[in-house]
Amino acid sequence: MPGAHDLLERAALNNAHWCDNVCAAHGRPGEFQPHIWLQHDGSPPFYPDAVTLSAQEGRSQERHIVALAHARPHAVAVKDSFCRLDLAGHGFEILFDADWIALPFPEADRESPAALSCLQMRSDAELQRWEDNWAATSAPAGSRIFLPGLLSGPNIRFLLLLADGIPIGGGVLSHAAGVTGLSNVFSQGLPAEAVWKGLVTEAARIYPGLPLVGYESGDDLATARRAGFESIGQLRVWLRRQSMLQPGGITYMRQNQ
Repeated sequence: MPGAHDLLERAALNNAHWCDNVCAAHGRPGEFQPHIWLQHDGSPPFYPDAVTLSAQEGRSQERHIVALAHARPHAVAVKDSFCRLDLAGHGFEILFDADWIALPFPEADRESPAALSCLQMRSDAELQRWEDNWAATSAPAGSRIFLPGLLSGPNIRFLLLLADGIPIGGGVLSHAAGVTGLSNVFSQGLPAEAVWKGLVTEAARIYPGLPLVGYESGDDLATARRAGFESIGQLRVWLRRQSMLQPGGITYMRQNQ
């Protein structure tokens, strides 16, 4: 089992792989450097354009980020995975802070409601259904974010939880860097804690023996802790807003990874 710092680095790398997969499904894969992931062509709504992968090499990371910001006139979002950068001098502002969370030994929840079942999305129509339910509890993006290419491999699972056949929540599992990422958790109709525990149960079944990681803040962080997660570090998301000459800009939210 990885140590606390190693688990934190794995969580950041796992998250970067998830972001890269989302971008690749849109035909715009990113670039992995030794200490940072970069998206040069613009990420979909809610997703960052850079993710730091190490608590070291801050100057190198900053150079990459500044070059990225200078090359693009529109908004740029940076996930500072270890809360180590100061980008204010480059026109960035802090969008939000959050906690990395981990559950080193996910187990099936024996107290899950008997009527609770789980469906894995396997087709474009099912993925659209999942996104419709997710969007009903989140800020709508105006266009699809999760495209069918995300269903093509064994390392990403879109899960929809149902009670008596009615969707009550869901989330995404993504396997990379020796851990399982849990993201995009949403709930409707049942207490959020029940949804989290249901997803933990599925993660333990699909990817047995792997730590479960993610990040949350506010009420969602409190819910994750009640479901057994613990905080293992902090992250910060920076945003350089779009120029006044370029109306609009990217949208970013805490729930998404």
